[in-house]
Amino acid sequence: MGNKQLLVMIDDDIDDHEIFRMALNEIGEPVQCQFFVDCESAIAHFLKNTSTPPGYVFIDIRLPRLNGDQCLQELQQLKQFDSPLLVVYSSSIPPEFRSKLAKVGVDKFLEKTGSIQLLANRIEELLTVE
Repeated sequence: MGNKQLLVMIDDDIDDHEIFRMALNEIGEPVQCQFFVDCESAIAHFLKNTSTPPGYVFIDIRLPRLNGDQCLQELQQLKQFDSPLLVVYSSSIPPEFRSKLAKVGVDKFLEKTGSIQLLANRIEELLTVE
């Protein structure tokens, strides 16, 4: 696993970045998070040899241009993505998507919530279990 204190979030909704950031401030773990609005910017960042491999990647399945499963497949081809915990973080995750995404390497599924504290609790569970 990459750096367990480094999380990556790929989501085109800036409001979701802010909610996620607020939830991270509520947890007891010292973590950093890098935010990307699309898959292409994440790929460009991680193509740099100086980038740190993340321990966790949270990705929305509804992204512009490259959707979530296409993005995951592209990211997994990068050396920095050999071993992070891959989490689909989306408003709704239909059952048929879950099985399809599990086949491409998704480890966990996390539905978006309006509660920052509930989100913080769910993130903290992920960080302490792994």
